Amino acid sequence: MEKHYKLTTMIMAGGRGERLFPLTRDKAKPAVTFGGIYKIIDFTLSNCINSGIRQIYVLTQYGSFSLDHHLRMAWEVVNPEMGEYIYSIPPQQITVNRWYRGTADSIFQNINILQQERPDYVLILSGDHVYKMNYLDMLEYHLAKNADMTVSCLEFPRRQSSGFGILHVDSDFRIINFLEKPKDPPAIPGHPDLSLVNMGIYIFKTEVLVQEVIRDARLTESDHDFGKNIIPSMVDRSLRVFAYSFRDENRK
Repeated sequence: MEKHYKLTTMIMAGGRGERLFPLTRDKAKPAVTFGGIYKIIDFTLSNCINSGIRQIYVLTQYGSFSLDHHLRMAWEVVNPEMGEYIYSIPPQQITVNRWYRGTADSIFQNINILQQERPDYVLILSGDHVYKMNYLDMLEYHLAKNADMTVSCLEFPRRQSSGFGILHVDSDFRIINFLEKPKDPPAIPGHPDLSLVNMGIYIFKTEVLVQEVIRDARLTESDHDFGKNIIPSMVDRSLRVFAYSFRDENRK
C-alpha cells in the first residue's frame, strides 16, 4: 500500500494547556513530562513511527523551546537521506502577520508546505493526547470510503457525552451533523446507549484540505476550528465526511 500514496502528517502542538497550569506555565502542553523522562507528545510520535509514518511536521507556538529541545534530543530516529523527517514548525507568518487562530488556521498558514510536498493525503493529529493507534488502519478506511475527510471518533456512553463534540452519523458512518456539547447527544445507529466523540484526528484528501482552509480563512465569523467550522461546513455542502470508530491497540 505504501507504494500507492503519499501521506504527510501535521501534529498540532502549540496549545497553552491552561487546564494543566502551573505545569504549562513555561511550556506547551505536549512538552509536559509524563512517566519520568517522557513527554505527552511521545504518544503521538510513537504512534506515527509504529505506523510507518516518518514525514512529520510538529506545529508549535506557545512555550516551544522545551518541546523543540525534546524533539531534537529524543527523536533523532528518522533518516533524512531516506526522505524521513520530524520538523518543528513555529508560525511562519508568510501569508499573514499573526499567530495561529485555530486548528484550521494553523494548516492555512502552512499551505506552502503542502504545495512543496504535494502529498495525496494529510493526517492531522493533536500532540497532547494519550492513546495507542495505527493510523494506517484509519487511512485504509478513508480510502475504502473514498472520503474527502475522515474523523476518528471514540465510542462513549451517550449519557456521559454531553461535554464533548459529538458526531451524528448514518448507518454507513457518514457524518450528517456535528454538535458541540449537546444536551441530548445523538446515538450511534444500532447502539442507542453510545455516542461518537470527536478525537481531533483527521485525514483529508490534500486538495480538499487546501480548499477548505482557504475558504474558512475568508470567513471573519469563523473560529477557524476543524470541529466547530470545517466539519459542519463540509457536511452542509454534502462532501464525503466519514467517522472512523477508534479501537485502542492495547485492546482496552
